Amino acid sequence: MAKRPFIILIASQKGGVGKTTIALNLAVALRLQRYSVLLVDTDIESASLSEQLGIKSDGKGYSNVVNREAEIGDVIFAYEPIDLYIIPGSQAMERVEQKPEKLERFYSMLSKQSFDFIIIDTPPGLFEEAVARYFRDVAIITTPDSVSSNGSARMAQYCDRHKLEHRLIINRAGYSKYDLEREEVEKIYGDVAFLMIPEDKIIAESIMKHKPAYMIDREADFCVAITELAREYSLKVKESQEGEAGSIQEERETQPGFFEKMARWLFKQ
Repeated sequence: MAKRPFIILIASQKGGVGKTTIALNLAVALRLQRYSVLLVDTDIESASLSEQLGIKSDGKGYSNVVNREAEIGDVIFAYEPIDLYIIPGSQAMERVEQKPEKLERFYSMLSKQSFDFIIIDTPPGLFEEAVARYFRDVAIITTPDSVSSNGSARMAQYCDRHKLEHRLIINRAGYSKYDLEREEVEKIYGDVAFLMIPEDKIIAESIMKHKPAYMIDREADFCVAITELAREYSLKVKESQEGEAGSIQEERETQPGFFEKMARWLFKQ
């Protein structure tokens, strides 16, 4: 029986929070851990994944599969430096009609692909209910300001409604002296764990060089955080493969990781 891919949805309620950058670098980190990874750009409004990598496809991508103009195998190509597989975003100017039945067909086909991980970079906003059952985890990306955080809280509630496991990732932590305080974050999200990724100048370098930050300097603060996130997902795959979810989860809950330590440090500043 073909293995079932672990599908991660990278989501946000508003644009400009670093969703694509996190999706790309998480995919690279997992690939460098020797997992097979497919990265899918479904943001039809701003398909920026190819731009970040400085690559050009043959014009076919996500929208062609959704519109039944191509099969998934026809639009997957390899980012050769590390054999990371990618389905690029739409290259066409016309708007993609994302009807629930079309999306359900796309994700049904995607779930049959033989990868360890499939990472979906999405447009801002809530995902379609019809495809919720295909996701194993939702990473909700936000920044430490009240507008983004309130929107992300609604996204978390939406995931709860669909009984989807999810995690909150606060990107660009420490960027501004106006970042939300710990008490304010807890007021918005309640008693939930949240992960933090620090602001890091390596992102600007990455964009300029059209190269994932994780392939430039793994010791950079941003990349250290991405390594920890990739480790968390690696544990989840082992849980599903070995049937030891309870024991692994208990171990993770008793050992503070990078994000918890960083959160404590940042909120003390």
